[in-house]
Amino acid sequence: MSSNENITNEEKSRNIQQMFNNIADKYDFLNGVLSFSLDDKWRKKAIEAADINEGHKVLDLACGTGDMILEIKKQHPDCHVFGGDFSVNMLHHCKEKIPACPLSAANAHHLPYKDNSFDRLTIAFGFRNVTDKQQGLLEFKRVLKPGGKVCILELTRPENVLASFFYKIYFMHILPFIGGIFSSKKAYKYLPQSVYNFPKRKEYRQLIESAGFKNINLYSMFLGAVTIAVMEK
Repeated sequence: MSSNENITNEEKSRNIQQMFNNIADKYDFLNGVLSFSLDDKWRKKAIEAADINEGHKVLDLACGTGDMILEIKKQHPDCHVFGGDFSVNMLHHCKEKIPACPLSAANAHHLPYKDNSFDRLTIAFGFRNVTDKQQGLLEFKRVLKPGGKVCILELTRPENVLASFFYKIYFMHILPFIGGIFSSKKAYKYLPQSVYNFPKRKEYRQLIESAGFKNINLYSMFLGAVTIAVMEK
């Protein structure tokens, strides 16, 4: 990758980081409103797909205010969960919600963890914000133990023509309007753009394969608007 591309990715990351710092106070409320309160259901499905066992060390990356961590601990009270996020304000809210959880400032491009540290890595609604997704996946694999699994829960664009039409109306017009009333209009304009720029299903699988993962499974929900990807080191 050229130095110019690296600079562009770093600039994009800083802009996204600042955006999430700005909306941290209202993040939980808006997530519920804008997902029709389905985000909790999707997290539960992702955790089930991650095949977490008691005693596992689990890293929840892009942990935000901690909703994924809480659900993991609810389903698997004896596993050890760590949280990482590049937004300091998100981590502050997460610490208030879950004081006992070890948290770290973590950029997906350069994770602050040793090789072979975790049995599972989860990331919910955060992978599309990783500007260099190939580098992110390589870092995910590096910090996983051999045989460990990554589970990515992400908003995706439906490939069905009719579903895509209504999805585009909601995400490109209604969502930014609602988000702008309660929070940053800029942030909720970025959200649909990030979803539309996310790789389609075939390219997504190829991206994961190119990072060296195996046993890759993609599960679609909500007419393809949400995808769970599970992969093994």
